[in-house]
Amino acid sequence: MMQSLKIIARIWERLLWLMMAAASVYVGLIMVAIIYITTFRFFGATYNLYTTTFIEYGFVYVMFLGSPWLVRNRGHVFIEMLTAAVSPRIRDYLSRLICLIATIVCFIWAWYTWQLFIERWDDIMAFDELRAQLDIRLWVTTIAFPFGFFMMGVEFLRFVFVAETMHMGLAGVASDRVELEETKRSLEGDF
Repeated sequence: MMQSLKIIARIWERLLWLMMAAASVYVGLIMVAIIYITTFRFFGATYNLYTTTFIEYGFVYVMFLGSPWLVRNRGHVFIEMLTAAVSPRIRDYLSRLICLIATIVCFIWAWYTWQLFIERWDDIMAFDELRAQLDIRLWVTTIAFPFGFFMMGVEFLRFVFVAETMHMGLAGVASDRVELEETKRSLEGDF
């Protein structure tokens, strides 16, 4: 049983890594596409209109492909002022509570965006109005949302149960340490 869980965990981690790698490649392709469009515009030549759509949709795909990996590795933006100011025991509970709330929010958004995706998938007349001449189905704009939110939710949920919490209690830089210590002392008196 334990061996099976380790295999599943390894497959899940590789999937997240592949998603992040795909997002990274996509960012590189976006840069190439921008150079392509800029060069063709500079010389007054026409370029493929799908290139602009590739760039615009790419920002959404990159965000939702890469975000689960960032959550897993604490690479996303989060603020630790409160968790750094409390005792380690309270930080442990507070961090798990924050991750549980983030999990619930991600799963709610995954469910709602899945409904949106299905609605757009079923509507054969739903096309991107901004790109009407390109005949791009509207579901293409939302397919990444439910998967990204679901996988981020799983990663936040992981931090609720694993030994090491998301929040490490490290906030600010050297100039902020004095203020942090004062806040910590005042909060310790409250708990």
